[in-house]
Amino acid sequence: MTKPAFKQNDVFKHVDNDQLNACVGNNGGPYDLYDYAKGYFDATKILLENIGGSGVLIDLVVYPICFDFRHAIELYIKYVITDLAKIKGTAHKFKTHHTLAKNWRAAKSLLKQIETTEDDLAYFEKVITCIDEVDPNNGQTFRFPESIKGDKHLLEWSTINLPTIKAHNDKIAGIAHTWHHRIEAALEHSRISAQDNA
Repeated sequence: MTKPAFKQNDVFKHVDNDQLNACVGNNGGPYDLYDYAKGYFDATKILLENIGGSGVLIDLVVYPICFDFRHAIELYIKYVITDLAKIKGTAHKFKTHHTLAKNWRAAKSLLKQIETTEDDLAYFEKVITCIDEVDPNNGQTFRFPESIKGDKHLLEWSTINLPTIKAHNDKIAGIAHTWHHRIEAALEHSRISAQDNA
């Protein structure tokens, strides 16, 4: 039986002999929440590294940069809950809404299963608290100029320093990467233990 051809259209398609064809769906991965989070951390980093002297208006690119940074953290927290719940054998599930603080509380309690430092946990929490303060609208603040009620976002904020965002993105992504390796090692240990006990 031959495999059906992958779909494509004029915008989302394969171009022969182009090294910039990204593999997606059944042609890539399998990718999980961590991989998606890493993609958003990387996209934030790339955007921030390429804005100086690029001719783009930073007053406009600040929104996708901050959105990508926030979304990376949201996906990462959901990854932590999903994978550490497997290790612990609990029914912990992330809240499907876009709030950071509620999911962070669950993730933080589950992170006790791997080696973390109080400094890293406190730093992660500080960044989440700061994001929730500027974006209490569950991810809407950086996606749209106003709320669905017509209220303008960021009225109380005047500037956002992009090198500061870059420093936080770099540090959070580094912590996330370290925790990812520890979570994956704990998952592997859990699988081996389950096989040995079967």
